[in-house]
Amino acid sequence: MSAALLRIIGWSYLPDFATKQALRVIHQTSFSIFHRPPPDPRTPAYALHYRLTFAAVVLCYLIYNFLDASGSIKNNFYELLGVYPNSSDATLKTAFRGFARKYHPDRVGPSGEALFIEVRDAFEALKDPVVRFAYDRFGPDVLKWKECTTMREYLRRGLLSSSLYHIMTGAGLILFSAIGKPSPIAAWRYLLFLCLFASELYLLLAPSPSALPPSPFVDAAASHATILDVVFPKRIVYQHVLLLHQVFFFLSVALSRVAPVLFPSLMRGDPIMDQQIVRAMAERLGALAKTTELEFSIMLDTELLAIHETPMVTSELSTLPRPREILKSDIMHTLTMEMEDVVVENKLKSEVGPVKTAWDFAVDKEMRKRVQGRRLQEIADKLPSQPPETGQVKIYNRARSLSF
Repeated sequence: MSAALLRIIGWSYLPDFATKQALRVIHQTSFSIFHRPPPDPRTPAYALHYRLTFAAVVLCYLIYNFLDASGSIKNNFYELLGVYPNSSDATLKTAFRGFARKYHPDRVGPSGEALFIEVRDAFEALKDPVVRFAYDRFGPDVLKWKECTTMREYLRRGLLSSSLYHIMTGAGLILFSAIGKPSPIAAWRYLLFLCLFASELYLLLAPSPSALPPSPFVDAAASHATILDVVFPKRIVYQHVLLLHQVFFFLSVALSRVAPVLFPSLMRGDPIMDQQIVRAMAERLGALAKTTELEFSIMLDTELLAIHETPMVTSELSTLPRPREILKSDIMHTLTMEMEDVVVENKLKSEVGPVKTAWDFAVDKEMRKRVQGRRLQEIADKLPSQPPETGQVKIYNRARSLSF
C-alpha cells in the first residue's frame, strides 16, 4: 500500500518537476553550443519542446517503474534452486540437494532456518504434478489449499481468488469515472483493464511450462512462450500476473497524468476537427435558411396575390411563372418602405443607448398627444351643436315645399 501511495505521489509531481529542470538544462546547453536563445514560454515552440521533453521523462519513469516492480517480486521456488520452471523431477532433486548443502541451518545458523524450511516444504509438495501445476499459476498459496486434490479443484479455487482483484479494480474504475469529470481517458482505462483481464486469463489457462505429464483438462495443447517468458525465463505464471497488476496500476495513473500534456487535443478537442464541424453546421444552417426564405417568399407572394387588384381564379395561380413578377412597381415600393420601417422600428426597440431613449421618448410623446386628442374630442362631442345657417334652412324649407 505504501509503495502504491509513493507511486501516485511520484506521478503527480515528479514528471513536471523533472521536465522543467531537464528543459532548462537543454536550453542552456543549446545556447552555449549553438548560440540559440531559448523560446519564450508562451510560444508554440516552447510548448513543443516541453511536450517532447515530457515524453522523454515519462518514458524513463515508466522504465524505472517497470524495473522496480519487476525487482520487487519475490523469487519463486525454481529461482531459489537455480533451475528453470520446465525442469524435470530429477533436476529439481539434484538442485535441492545442492541447496541443502549450501543453506542448511547447520551451516548458516538459525538465520537461514526459515528459508530452508520454506524451500523444503515446497520441494516436497511439488513432487505431486497436480500441486506443481497449481503452484506455477497461483503461487505459494496453493500449499495451504489442503481441501483441493484434483487439477480442476485447484484451478477453480485459484480463479475465484484471482477474480476478487478484478472485481475490486473494476468497481474502483466505475466509481472513479462516476465522481470525476467526464474524460476520454476513462475509455482508455477500461480498455487497459480488459487487456489485463484477457492477458491474465490467457496465462492462467495456458499449458504449464513445467515438465508435467499431459493433462486432459489444460495441458493437452502445445505450450507457447510469451514475451514475459522470454524476458524472465526463470519466472512462472503467478509472477507474471503480479507484474501485470503493477504495470496496470502505474499505467492507469500515467494515463491520467500524462495524457493532458502529451495529447492536449484529446482533452480540449482538435482545432481542425472543430473547424470542420463548425463548417458543416454552417452549411446545414445556410441550406435551412435558404429553404425557409423560399417558403416564406412563396407564402408572402400568395398573400399579396389575394389582395392584388387584378382578379384571378385559383386555377390560374399555378400557371403563373412567378407571382412576384406581376406586382406593380408602386405596390413593391410601398411594401419596401413598410418593411424598412418595421426593420428600423425593431432595431430601435432592441438596442440600448441614446437612440433607444430618444425612441421611447418620441413614442411616449405621441401616445400622450393621442390621449389628449381623444379627450378633446370627447369634450367637443358633449358641447351643444351650433344652429344651422339661414341659407341652409331656406334651401331645406324650399325643398320641402316643392315636394308637396
